[in-house]
Amino acid sequence: MRRDVDKKSRKRYRSNPVKTTCFFLVAILAGLAVLSCGERKQERQQPRSTKLALQEGYPPSVIEVLQGHHAAVLYAMRNWNQSQVQSVIVVSKTWDPRKTVTVAFEGGTPALRSQIVQAIKPWTDSSNLHLDFGPNSSSGAYREWANSDTSFSADVRIAFGSGGYWSMVGNDSVNPALSRPNQPSMNFEGFTSELPSDWQGTVLHEFGHAVGFQHEHQSPASPCDSDFRWNDDVGYIQTKDIYGQFVPDPEGRNPGIYTVLGGPPNNWSRDQIDFNLKQLPNSVDLRLSAFDKDSIMKYYFPGWMFNNGDRSACWSKENLSLSAEDQRAALQTYPRDAAQIQNAVNEQMKVFQNLFDLSELPSQLRSQYKSKIESLKNDHQ
Repeated sequence: MRRDVDKKSRKRYRSNPVKTTCFFLVAILAGLAVLSCGERKQERQQPRSTKLALQEGYPPSVIEVLQGHHAAVLYAMRNWNQSQVQSVIVVSKTWDPRKTVTVAFEGGTPALRSQIVQAIKPWTDSSNLHLDFGPNSSSGAYREWANSDTSFSADVRIAFGSGGYWSMVGNDSVNPALSRPNQPSMNFEGFTSELPSDWQGTVLHEFGHAVGFQHEHQSPASPCDSDFRWNDDVGYIQTKDIYGQFVPDPEGRNPGIYTVLGGPPNNWSRDQIDFNLKQLPNSVDLRLSAFDKDSIMKYYFPGWMFNNGDRSACWSKENLSLSAEDQRAALQTYPRDAAQIQNAVNEQMKVFQNLFDLSELPSQLRSQYKSKIESLKNDHQ
């Protein structure tokens, strides 16, 4: 009986070729629709796979040293009435504007060193800042430092080891309480293997620290503290892309900064994130200006890492060059005019005196500030 039915069916389809063709067309289209729907669903659920850049910031070992120093100063000045002047610069950490700041390398080819030297020219071109990279850096003879050094071979000591991108702020690099001669004061991890696409901006940012600038997003005048998306969206399901990075989940809920920077490629602790991003307390040794969201010293994050997206007052397009305010602040700190140079030195002396006068300042810090005052006086004579 089954064989007879099959014969009839085949006969019926053979007798109606149009119906047969339509049947197969419908089947094919239905299959394509199902496949297309599946692909769209898979596409919706596929997490973003843009590899994040390594975020600049202090490693834990440096944070630990700096936290102790900062805590002592802030505790001693807790009863002070803070004043705001101009530009997020730590006055007590800036270099004497009459001084040439020496720089040395540990590792890196002459070509890489030359690229770094050229990249920082916007700082020196916009101010009276003098950086000395060696006896004959134009021919590739750059100053070097070594892990065996027992005295500071240079004010700024560049390395290319592990630990990410970071730099000590200003003269912290030669402060024996914070730095050692056989340790770097600035680091560019991975530069010897491959330069990242934003390497020039990274170099400018780190040298901004080296000449005394703090993070712009940490300024007491900055809105970033309240604008950053610190925590995950409610209901966020931890979702990773092909690089292991945390990304928005299939429903479009976003991870927060603590989650994003706590995962690859940075793998920062919460303490590291807070130290590198949270707003700085106002201090007697800070100059403050209106917030400059275009500053080279501000972190760049994509819009989804802000509560209000790219409408946030803290958000800006990625900036890889000095802003107009960066240049103005550099010239104010390292002026060309003789009278302005003396004014800058006088301001430094005043700040050191204010810090020295803090009655509860640890004796070691008091001794350091006294030494700074005497050095500035002696150079003036």
